[in-house]
Amino acid sequence: MSIVKSMQTSVSGLTANSEGMSVIANNIANSNTKGYKYERSEFEDMLSVDLQSGDGQIGRGVKLGGVKVIHSQGSIQTTDSLSDLAIHGNGFFIVSNPRTDTKESGGVTYTRAGNFIFDKDGYLSDNLGGHVQGYMADNHGNLSPKLSDIKISANTLNPAATSKVKLNVNLDSRTQLTTNTPFDINKAEDTCDYCTSTNVLDSQGTSHPMMIYFKKLESAAGGSTWEWHATVDSEAVTDPVAGQALKEIGSGKVTFDEDGVLKKEETTNFSVNFINGAKPNQVMDIDFGDSLEEGGKGVGASTALAADSETIFHSQDGYTACHLKSLKIDYDGSVVGFYTNGLQRTIGSIALATFENNTGLKKAGHNQFYATYKSGEANIGRPASGTRGGVYSASLEESNVDLAKQFVDMIMTQRAFQANSKTITTGDTMLEEIINIRR
Repeated sequence: MSIVKSMQTSVSGLTANSEGMSVIANNIANSNTKGYKYERSEFEDMLSVDLQSGDGQIGRGVKLGGVKVIHSQGSIQTTDSLSDLAIHGNGFFIVSNPRTDTKESGGVTYTRAGNFIFDKDGYLSDNLGGHVQGYMADNHGNLSPKLSDIKISANTLNPAATSKVKLNVNLDSRTQLTTNTPFDINKAEDTCDYCTSTNVLDSQGTSHPMMIYFKKLESAAGGSTWEWHATVDSEAVTDPVAGQALKEIGSGKVTFDEDGVLKKEETTNFSVNFINGAKPNQVMDIDFGDSLEEGGKGVGASTALAADSETIFHSQDGYTACHLKSLKIDYDGSVVGFYTNGLQRTIGSIALATFENNTGLKKAGHNQFYATYKSGEANIGRPASGTRGGVYSASLEESNVDLAKQFVDMIMTQRAFQANSKTITTGDTMLEEIINIRR
């Protein structure tokens, strides 16, 4: 009978709206869950039946066709913990998770909840012990292309010997040639045209003063050439030259064009054997800037201009033994360490994953998702690159649940449920009338 069919239709309404209320209840329950993305019920009608006359159809009710997760940005709140991370924009943190229920996805889950901690072993981890994935750096701060656990070591950082000295000087082009008095290491200051100093470190982290002497060799319409000699105190090396207070450890030439721009630089030799068991034959390179021969344009390089000779800038890449003092995490995901010797170095970088279809991700509980066939493969890279958002440190993303909207949806769902129940009551009354007719 049609009345029974109408009651069955109303039952489908009761069932669908009851399930819809469960979705709303779940959203409200997670309104304070970090990184939670609210769910939206998507209802659809059921297969209709054609009238016997062939003119029109009668619906047979409703069902919950699906529950869609809305991945809109939640508000970002600051915290007092450096390891709390929030994504501003698109992307998910990648977690290598030890949970047994993640084995089907290769043990990898994705999350927007960045309430992480550094565990006792130095791993950046979630509350379940999963390790946050990223790219670790070598001793020079160069990031590996291989995805791995983010791990910070607080152990002593071994010293690094100087391998490169950067030197930006101006050599006075007005200097007169004195070819009759060549450079003499025994009379270094009297036979050079300019000298400067910097400190270099051996393999044990011991600092040694290094003097660099410059002498003008030639000057012509096409520019000028200068020779340089790098020296250290004889007491600092294992192979001093008898009778010499200084030991020459390197030499070379720098050539400038008619505009005083660095045209070419060359090193004849550079090797030193420091005392106290330091690594022998330590090789260093003195870089006077990007020369024209190397494709440079003279910007930031050494010059030979009509101004007093002076050292504008000098640096070296060695450092002493030290301990990690503090950390910071930049917007591009870089994890930067500050050490007790003043060294600042990139230790690693957070990685983010994006998907072609975020709604295709499957919920794994604990604010985490699995990748599925519908979501597509993860596109992994550094924050603030491609379509990936940036990372805020000492911040957390709040739930994107709008409580006001959820209460409105709850009232509408309640009314729909009541209306369907009223339809069943009315149908029951009509059915009772029919039964009474037969009596």
